[in-house]
Formats: sequence, C-alpha cells, structure tokens
Amino acid sequence: MSGNRSKILVVAVAGTTALILLLRSRRKSHISFTAAGIDLQRYPIHDLSSPAGKSVIEEARRALATTGCASFPGFLTDEATAAAAAETQEQARDAFVTDDSHTAWQLPQDSDFPAKHVRNTMMRTRVASLAYDQVGYSLRALYTSDLLLRFIEAVVGRKPGSMHRLADPLGACSVNVFRPGWSHAWHFDESEYTTTLCLQQAEVGGSFVFTPPLRSAQAELKGNEVAAVLRAHSEYSPESEAHVAAPTVTTARFEPGTLQIFGGRYCLHCVEEISGTRDRLVAVLCFATEPGVVNSASVQKMFWGRTAT
Repeated sequence: MSGNRSKILVVAVAGTTALILLLRSRRKSHISFTAAGIDLQRYPIHDLSSPAGKSVIEEARRALATTGCASFPGFLTDEATAAAAAETQEQARDAFVTDDSHTAWQLPQDSDFPAKHVRNTMMRTRVASLAYDQVGYSLRALYTSDLLLRFIEAVVGRKPGSMHRLADPLGACSVNVFRPGWSHAWHFDESEYTTTLCLQQAEVGGSFVFTPPLRSAQAELKGNEVAAVLRAHSEYSPESEAHVAAPTVTTARFEPGTLQIFGGRYCLHCVEEISGTRDRLVAVLCFATEPGVVNSASVQKMFWGRTAT
C-alpha cells in the first residue's frame, strides 16, 4: 500500500482490552494511534495517568468549571468522523421529528406566575432524532468503548466504574438531526452533563450558543438572568421580577469530530436556526450514575415516536 504498513495491536488498559490500529508511514516516519476512531496521539485517554493524559483532564476540568463546556476538537480522526457521518446520513430520513414548544426549564407552565412571565414563556423547537437501534457501527463502537467511559468519568470528577451506559435501546446513543429552518430554543437540561459529538455542520447557522453556569442546582430558576438572555438573544420578550444585564454568551467551536462535555443543567443554551441544504448531525451519548437506567415510555415516545416494549 504505497509504502505503508498496518499492524493490529491489542493493548490492555485498566482491565479493558482495546483494539488499537497502528499505522506506520515509512516515508514520513509518522505513527498514529486510534481506538474506536479516537485520536489517541492528540488525546491519550488510554493512559490517563501519563503526564499528557493528566494534562488533558486538568484542562478539561478547568474549562468545565469556568465556562460549563469542555471541548475536544479532533477527538475522532477525520476518517472515523466521515464514516460515522456517512452511516448516519443513510438513516437520517427515518429520524423521528419533534416539533414542540417548551419553557427554558422544560417544565410545564406554572399558574403561580403571570402568563407573560419568563417561567411560562413557551418557545418552539424542531429537531429529528435517530434512536440507538438506528445508528451505525461507528457510533456504536465509540459509545461502547470503555476508554471513552473512563475518560468522561475523569473529566466530570467521578470515580472509575461509577458511571454507566444507559440500558435504553432507543435513547442510549442517539443522533439529533437539524434540517433547514429548524432550531432548538433556549433551555436547561435535566441531566447534569451532556456528551455530544459533531458529525456534520450545517452550511449556515446551527451554532451551539451557551451561557456560563447560571445556577448550581436544578431547583434554582434564575428567572431574571434567563429573561435577560431571551430578550437579548431571541425573538421572545418575557417579563421578570427585575431587569438585569444579560449574561455573556459563547458560541462553541463545534467542527466535525469534536467531542463536547457540557454542563447543561447549569448553563442555559440553544442551537440557532440553520439554513442551506445540509443537515446538522450531532450524536448524543448518554451516561448515568446508576446501572440499568432507561428513559420512561413517555420520553421515548416524545423523541423517537415509539417505545422500546
């Protein structure tokens, strides 16, 4: 193969056997390592105790604490990203479409607040989703990688073995599909952290925009701050108890192949409307602190149009 040789190495990492492809170029004397498509030279997550591994974790923890978002550009190789995107595109037409309205807290409206109050402001979201039983081999290989699971535990400060993949046959690992004219309105997540992977960007728009952490607990509303963000960065003009300066918002760099760990419970965020002819494809990899977690039948029905049973 024009001077290239390939070898397969099996490496035991923390009790896990990982298949690593070693590619050596005689001409360039260059070695690249990948596992489940992960660029292990850039992100040595197979050896988190090494100086390079510790540096990646420390930097990610700082970013997560200060901005709410730890980003890993080029986490997947270009080849792995292209394969995952191609597999997803083949199924994208079958993604279930959700066209709904919600509050920033994704909770029902509350009669204790006035109709025009930010707590009761309903905003439209349109997105389609491919369920776990529809995603391709490449995403499944990444999601089931123990290397990835141990890495996420380290970034969010959990003990090894304390996090688990979802047991949900629909929602464990899904793909959000945004088509032209679609967006996801400002909201907080129910889960503490969300792990996403960009597979394909829209031609125009589709930016992921977020605030710094606005709250430290799910019970906090932070209504004045939320209202300020909506008035400054959306078509909505909700009322609130007081007018405060809008928190600074950041537009994430989210090129294809970028992995992102995001504190969505604490940071208000949205996906801006896209345009052009190309869909925005983002994989959502879900983990829990307890084994055997499955989404409720109502959640499965809402996002994938069916239940697992």
